[in-house]
Amino acid sequence: MKPLALFSLLALPGLAMASVTIHEELYLPGATPESVRELIDAGTVEIDHVSSEGLELYGPRGIGRYLDSKNLVYLDMRAIRKNTFADYPSSKEIVEKLQALARKYPRIMSLVSIGKSVKGNDLLVMKISDNPTVDEVEPEFKYISSMHGDEITGRELSVEFIDELGRGYGTNSEITELINHTEIYIMPSMNPDGSDLRQRGNASFKDLNRNFPEMTRDTESTPVGRETEVQHVMRFQASRQFALSANFHGGTIVANYPWDAKYDAHPLEDFVKELSLGWAERNPEMAGSTEFPGGITNGAAWYIVKGGMQDWSYVWHNDLQITIELSHQKWPNYSEIPKFYQDNRDSMLYFMKQVHRGAGVKFGRPSVEGTIDVTQTAPAPKNLGSYAFKGSEFFKVLPEGEYKLTVREKNAAPKEVSVRIEKDRIYPNGNYTRLN
Repeated sequence: MKPLALFSLLALPGLAMASVTIHEELYLPGATPESVRELIDAGTVEIDHVSSEGLELYGPRGIGRYLDSKNLVYLDMRAIRKNTFADYPSSKEIVEKLQALARKYPRIMSLVSIGKSVKGNDLLVMKISDNPTVDEVEPEFKYISSMHGDEITGRELSVEFIDELGRGYGTNSEITELINHTEIYIMPSMNPDGSDLRQRGNASFKDLNRNFPEMTRDTESTPVGRETEVQHVMRFQASRQFALSANFHGGTIVANYPWDAKYDAHPLEDFVKELSLGWAERNPEMAGSTEFPGGITNGAAWYIVKGGMQDWSYVWHNDLQITIELSHQKWPNYSEIPKFYQDNRDSMLYFMKQVHRGAGVKFGRPSVEGTIDVTQTAPAPKNLGSYAFKGSEFFKVLPEGEYKLTVREKNAAPKEVSVRIEKDRIYPNGNYTRLN
């Protein structure tokens, strides 16, 4: 590589609000982050899926030439992926499957578009509830998959899970109870353009999971200037009251819990580890991982991610979220999808049920907003902080125990609510306290 080209490559730090432009997707067997420290420190590349076997490297044109100049061995993942596994559905076919499911199960499903991708594909979300066209006062839960277009397993599992929920309603008591008392939202593909192109980034070659507001650098959560798909998801999240979520990826098999962007312990560290272990122990391969003890990892301890959806959802929306890596291959042979579904089916149901490990308040008046102080009173006193609420509604997932919620509505005297949260229980329409 010519000296000037090398200088230009190292002088392309990512903007605070923008993802690195991804034109090259490379795998470096046996490499560590220190092998490419110069590129990382310059903000030119992203690393992903660091393991004892190597790491993935994403960045602009010229990364491969830089690695050649350093005598580092790498594989071009896009070239390998381009000619394999052509039997996966296209984004158009996924849309058709979802439309067919909505028609098959109209009593409990409503398919909506929250916006369009760069190339004009609908970003579809299936709402599943006993009254799918009504905004009920129930705990709200969400699954989102494939924000990285080349991580396809979760998209297929999400569609199959939607189908199973439809088949199980009225015949499976656990599924029926969950649907009757929960508002469930499933988005199989956040990046349909990337999946059709078989690449990590969207059609603008941007990594959507490095494009959200970042708690270590941003003071507000604004969609302005972000990637199209990220803007739509941010506005969708702001319109709802999600309390628990997971997002699906691929490249290894592990449950990843926050924080991703900093090494500090999460405010609900033990609880979020428990939820992650609950997923992992129901997945035989995840539970038996030799790379990740117990099948779980803290995000930052694995590798730092700035601008990820997982941290953003909790910091700005009180939506506790974990990341599930579903398959070692990002684009496995399509014939393996049924096995991946069987490995994760019980985990998907278990985790969805955990949204009922919480409590909330609902005002009878519209447009009430303010803050709620959450204090655990038993089994041990503990102050869990203050949380903003809007839309006359608040719900928070918490460990089992007894709590005091101090509701501070603007221009009104504080109200105190005592609640109890029990494990392994689905509350009728959620554990809410009604307020005037």
